Amino acid sequence: MLNDTLNKITRLMFILGEFDKGSVNLSATARVLGVTTRTVQRDIRILESAGFPIANISRGEYCFVEGYTLDKLHLSAKEAALLAFLGSIAGSLGGSFKETYLSLRDRILEKDSNNPFYIKLPKGQAFFNNANIKTIEQAVKKREKLKIEYQNSRISGREISPLKIAWYDGFWYMLALGDNNLILKLRLDKIKELKKTGNTFKMPKSMDKILEESASIWFEDKRDKRVELKISPQAAPYFEKREYFPRQKIIRKTNNGELRLECFTGKYEEILPVVLRWLPHIVAITPEEFKNKIKEVLSAYEEKINKS
Repeated sequence: MLNDTLNKITRLMFILGEFDKGSVNLSATARVLGVTTRTVQRDIRILESAGFPIANISRGEYCFVEGYTLDKLHLSAKEAALLAFLGSIAGSLGGSFKETYLSLRDRILEKDSNNPFYIKLPKGQAFFNNANIKTIEQAVKKREKLKIEYQNSRISGREISPLKIAWYDGFWYMLALGDNNLILKLRLDKIKELKKTGNTFKMPKSMDKILEESASIWFEDKRDKRVELKISPQAAPYFEKREYFPRQKIIRKTNNGELRLECFTGKYEEILPVVLRWLPHIVAITPEEFKNKIKEVLSAYEEKINKS
């Protein structure tokens, strides 16, 4: 446990140092540190949650927002790494410890009217470090199946294979394999009871890749639906700098700045919220099935508006 903690702090120090010098490339940094790109991504999210303003400038490339340095905060990389590490555990400890950390962080990062930086952190469901969480952690490490009791679900009484504890869109989930190796997304707050079974399972080799490509909790292990989209010139700069969709790829850019891009999903629900958010600057080109789904949603909304 101590070694894991020291390794994490060391990684955070290295990444912060790279940010201060320029940018961090996921693949290159993972090779240097001897970890997976997923681990580097998690470390960057820890730094973001601690209040450091980080921008995703291209695929797999991150940096501090322009003009931001640790020198301005009078912090060394080591001090900043310790601050970020405390933040990663403060939420689970809760109570006065969390309040003390937030107060300390705010003072160090000078969150006042004179500070030119503002970071909007997402708010969501609290993380409760209860007996169920500890059971899931142990089961994931040992690859042990669990018997689950789940609120208002037919899955209750069945065996599941726990894969990860994940946070999506403000809620905590346990990702697990169910019948026929389908990936289940189970809200932690709806898990009533977990029992160890002593039965083991094999972790899917593709799990890290599946999670890395996911855009929301609606992800699937098979991405067999290709979607082509048209992005207006006004919105194009955002989609050139950031990946909003799983396996997003720009396939054409016109002279007026309009983009054609493709992405792949297993469920349209995974990408539908992003499309709706960017209307009218985004248009679905193919497939017809997805275009019709957008029309259905808009039609249902229009109907509600007319009735109100």
